[in-house]
Amino acid sequence: MADESPLGTPPSRSASGLPAELGRGAITRHQRRALVSTGLAELLALSLWFSATAVAPQLEAAWSLTESTSAWLTLAVQLGFVVGALAGAVTGLADAVPARYLFAATALAGAGLNAGLVGLDGSDTTVAIALRFLTGVALAGVYPSGLKII
Repeated sequence: MADESPLGTPPSRSASGLPAELGRGAITRHQRRALVSTGLAELLALSLWFSATAVAPQLEAAWSLTESTSAWLTLAVQLGFVVGALAGAVTGLADAVPARYLFAATALAGAGLNAGLVGLDGSDTTVAIALRFLTGVALAGVYPSGLKII
């Protein structure tokens, strides 16, 4: 029978019909806190993806950007993410570095790179686009390692 344990006895079920291991008491308070903290950290780290998009109208005005250049600030993150994900897959970085260290390092790197935009005056948009591209590369380390932790 597919629903039996290896010893031939059916698994115990909770009132919901799920195996008892998946019932309410399956996750400890510590595990729940870790799950919520990790999920929140993932959300905050990935918010870097949309930070330039959120302030695009203000950047366009302050830096005299064209709509095309403004779009490149968002597109660069996406391209960087693809390049970072491919590099991570080819090198096996996620398997070589413990997930919590990879998550922390790439989240901090992404935040630092994104913060680099603050010091720019808009005269050289190539630097801004390069910083956004590198932010995307960093985010490629945040997303899979965060999921691995969860």
